[in-house]
Amino acid sequence: MKYLLFISIILSSHLSFSQKWDNVFGTPNYKESSPDILECYDNGYLISGWYEQLAGNWIIKTDLNGNLLWDKKIIHSSYEVSDGEIAQNIYGEIVIGGYFNFPNGSQWPNITKLDSCGNKLWCRSFIDDNYSHGWFEDIILYDNGDVLALGKLFSMENYNERIFLYYINSNGTLEWRQSYASKEDHPLVLERTGDKIHKFENGYIISGECYYPNPGDILPGYMRPFYIGINSDFEEKWILPFGLDDYIIGSALNVHPLNDSVYMGVGFIWETGEDQNSILMFFNSDGEELDYNQIYNDAIGPDVTDNITGDIARLNDTLFITTALFGPGSGINANGEFIIDTAANIYKIEQRPNTRGRSVLVKTFDDKFTIACNYKHPNSDYDIYLYKINDSLQQDTVYTGNYTYDSLCPYQIESGIIDITDCLLITDVGEVPTPQEYFAGLNTIPIKAYPNPANGGEITLEMKNTEHHKDMQLRCYNVFGKQIHSEKVYQFQGASKINISKWDEGMYIAIVYSSNRIVGQCKFVVQ
Repeated sequence: MKYLLFISIILSSHLSFSQKWDNVFGTPNYKESSPDILECYDNGYLISGWYEQLAGNWIIKTDLNGNLLWDKKIIHSSYEVSDGEIAQNIYGEIVIGGYFNFPNGSQWPNITKLDSCGNKLWCRSFIDDNYSHGWFEDIILYDNGDVLALGKLFSMENYNERIFLYYINSNGTLEWRQSYASKEDHPLVLERTGDKIHKFENGYIISGECYYPNPGDILPGYMRPFYIGINSDFEEKWILPFGLDDYIIGSALNVHPLNDSVYMGVGFIWETGEDQNSILMFFNSDGEELDYNQIYNDAIGPDVTDNITGDIARLNDTLFITTALFGPGSGINANGEFIIDTAANIYKIEQRPNTRGRSVLVKTFDDKFTIACNYKHPNSDYDIYLYKINDSLQQDTVYTGNYTYDSLCPYQIESGIIDITDCLLITDVGEVPTPQEYFAGLNTIPIKAYPNPANGGEITLEMKNTEHHKDMQLRCYNVFGKQIHSEKVYQFQGASKINISKWDEGMYIAIVYSSNRIVGQCKFVVQ
């Protein structure tokens, strides 16, 4: 019997007098921070954060008013578990990507997958001896349970490949890994980082930064906003160090599609000294730079010397909302939001006192916006701050009524600890295929016969990749080319047992056809 959890929506205690939608999550005298938030299938929220007290990742589930439903602390007995990006699919599965801090000071990419009830399915950490350390910057969880993770690897000895995509299947097996914007393919690209992977209908775009020389120069390189275009087969289409002709120095933080062929990137540039300005960058689907517009500090306020936009979402046909850090100094400014157009005109500004760190934004089911960032206390401790605003940048009011949460789980989810001390450490990462090699392998059906030689009354033919084919036939021939056996092969069929008790001794060949095309074969002996 399936029990549904019904939650009566109540106000958070510290704001009950105002009915305003905001919440703070934390433990006194410890630091907590939030790198990511998403809206769930039930209109609640999942937050991924850092939990200092247990040196682990903190997963928080709230209702649609931001009130706590349950939380999980992900810990390891020997390693510090970072906060990380979080994703959920339509079946309620959750993945969190980040890194382990090892005792020797190195960091390695880590990913943990949970089921729809918040229970651990598997955990993997990927160690590459060709590098000194690395981590996952961003993740995508597909509805079939597979995971695409954006990784950064670093080594003083290896400058050739730094930005990687990892494709991990639903069971935690690393199927392929591919580097992008390698120095071998792009000799002028120096240090480079992919910060975020964006999925669009025609492929993917990685945003980040690289070091690239000015036109006509070889060295030195300057920090540039950086984009990488990738097609749906995960092949690199183009790279775009943005603003070379305009001597732009800065970083790309996000991408938003304006139409089927034009994108607006969001980032920042170094204006003078340590001062930073937000920048809107426009380019097409072929990676060709179109234009840019800058949000100047004096357009925000007379005392503003630094502004950096981050996440962006569309308000209507002409206006957008962005999260932003802005104020009188670098690194000490509070969060807030801008309403802007593509010309970088600012129509409204709000700032959130006592907040720090870059905030993350999601557009909600009711066309409003929920934002997570860090709340700074007077004693310098940090907590996770969650708030919701409308299209006028005013705090939203709470919903009243009864709502159903976590309906994909057959029981009420309880808070608790997820121990990933048994996380599988993968050390043969450098041996996995590229996506091109992997997909080429799917075009075949490898066959293995056992026992071979066969001296009993039966032989088993084991087959792989049948789920990727249709109209399949298995046929066996003797050395004279005479067909001895034929049967239909079904998708996802992994093996066939054949009675060979009446077959003559000798050599045979088994062939699998897909749509009348040979896709696999093997030889075996009957004794």
